[in-house]
Amino acid sequence: MHTYKYIIFIVFFIISCEKNNSIVDSDGQAYISLCGSGELNSKTLSVLSFNRLNGTSLGSCSQVIEELQPDIIGLQESYEMGIHIADRFNYCYSGNINESVAIFSKYPIEVISDIHCRIFLNEAVYINFFNVHLPAYPYQPYDIRDTLITTASQAIYQAEQARGIESSQLVSELSFCSENMPIIVTGDFNEPSHLDWVLGAENPMSFYLQDDISQFVVNWPTSNKMQNTGLIDAYRHLYPNPISNTGYTWTPNISLGEVHDRIDFIYFNNSSFLDLDLVSIVGPDDVSDVMIDNYESDHRGVFAVFNIDLSNLNVCKFCNSSSCCSDIGTENCCCFP
Repeated sequence: MHTYKYIIFIVFFIISCEKNNSIVDSDGQAYISLCGSGELNSKTLSVLSFNRLNGTSLGSCSQVIEELQPDIIGLQESYEMGIHIADRFNYCYSGNINESVAIFSKYPIEVISDIHCRIFLNEAVYINFFNVHLPAYPYQPYDIRDTLITTASQAIYQAEQARGIESSQLVSELSFCSENMPIIVTGDFNEPSHLDWVLGAENPMSFYLQDDISQFVVNWPTSNKMQNTGLIDAYRHLYPNPISNTGYTWTPNISLGEVHDRIDFIYFNNSSFLDLDLVSIVGPDDVSDVMIDNYESDHRGVFAVFNIDLSNLNVCKFCNSSSCCSDIGTENCCCFP
């Protein structure tokens, strides 16, 4: 049962999950099915973004998954644990034992890049699903706390220096997605949101600009980039007030001088058939909406449930055949880039 799954480590960048159990070599690509031929038969779709913390046990990860039963998972710090999670829960899987990010799905996956998969809900509809883990250091909230950064402009500049290349790569890949299909992005962004560091919120009130009594409001760059692509911050969409609903994901661990913040996100676009219904913070404590026993991660997770309505969608069968796509008279064939 394990042998064919380990092939994914060798051909990570060129594999896809199809709706059969065969392995086919074609034009240098290998297509591997790990999750059967499931299609969406529900009116909801659940998504989990979770940084498991490298070293966390399979048992602890399993408790989170068993409690939430997510349809799709964007896992960070996956590494060698990813294949074991996929095997235990029969998820379709895209990952690499040497890399942090992995994607798990109850529905077939086509791998586009190391951070991007198409997840097919049926033959007509797929989701462009992204999962990222942006660089953690230097971490600007700590530098603000330690007065290594003393102005908001410094914080923005340093944040862009730390993770600007990776965030711009993500934005670039997002721009190539088909406008017909929805987008969901999960990840540990290792950077707060500009929607959180506003007047009256906890962190801006805790730190002050140099030689001034103004609150340390920061217009963080990565969340701005995501917003400028048209994507919606799921948690802030349902809980727009960062003063009454902090949504902190960093960190459930208690330490002196810690700067708690929201750095784990689920983003989505305004799709005609993808409607956000619920967002929960997942962790070990009463700050969490969903409390999990034996929770070992230093991040709280983010769990979202979307309502799915395909009834009014003008569906057509997915087709990547050049003859099909070139035939103007062909019906029920969608040719996506």
